[in-house]
Amino acid sequence: MFAGEAPVREQQTSTSPGHVHAAATRSLWFNAPETDDEVRRTLTRERVVAEALTLIAQDGVAALTMRALSGRLGVVPGALYRHVRGKDQLQDLIVDGALAEVDCDINHSLPWTEQIQVLAHRLRNVLKNHPGVAGLLKTRDPLGPHSLVLAEAVLLPLHAAGFPHREAGLAFFLIIDYTIGFEVSNTRTSVNEQRVQDTATRRQLHEFFRSLPHDRFPTLIALGEHVWRDNRDERFAAGINALVDGLERAQRTTTQLTRHAHPPRATGPLGHR
Repeated sequence: MFAGEAPVREQQTSTSPGHVHAAATRSLWFNAPETDDEVRRTLTRERVVAEALTLIAQDGVAALTMRALSGRLGVVPGALYRHVRGKDQLQDLIVDGALAEVDCDINHSLPWTEQIQVLAHRLRNVLKNHPGVAGLLKTRDPLGPHSLVLAEAVLLPLHAAGFPHREAGLAFFLIIDYTIGFEVSNTRTSVNEQRVQDTATRRQLHEFFRSLPHDRFPTLIALGEHVWRDNRDERFAAGINALVDGLERAQRTTTQLTRHAHPPRATGPLGHR
């Protein structure tokens, strides 16, 4: 093996500019000044998590094992346990590391409905950029620091809008479950996704719908080409908007019922009861 082969892994897996520069420099040496053992000693928790994110994006969550991950990092499996206690903690670190990218800084002067919509779109974009993380979120209980920041950011506008505590909890999980579930269903290699993303195939599919017997499938003929489209972003926006609109109507109804049940007491000219 040439001395320049090992640093290639370092360049691919490291997110630090310094590490990338060091790896690129080593690759220019026929006899690299830094040995493979020295490269392995630079293993950090951040590198472990970053490589795990890459692994599940490429091969899926099921492919994430300590042995597979250690092989990609060029270390023995035991080396990983100096940075993570085991696979469960690794998954929690992956989830929290991805959620750290969600910008939870919201303008609280916006209507609560807009705040929720902005946060949902931001969360979805992060999950879209990290394939596989949405699947992990469905199996783990995200309680890391960045997970808590996101939960606080979503709950705050609901609480400020006057949702009763129980209803705020239900609304929170409706928003989170919808957003995560939408990305869990984003199987980029599925036959359906390939059909609608390829222009020629999508055109053939629409022609197929129009060729169906009109007496049996009149609605599918009329609407098929509007259903099978490459419009995931539009579908997510329509779904979160409908969900938030429903929550807003429910919140207004709850507020009105509360007011009728506890009408304000009459006051005198100076405000005395």
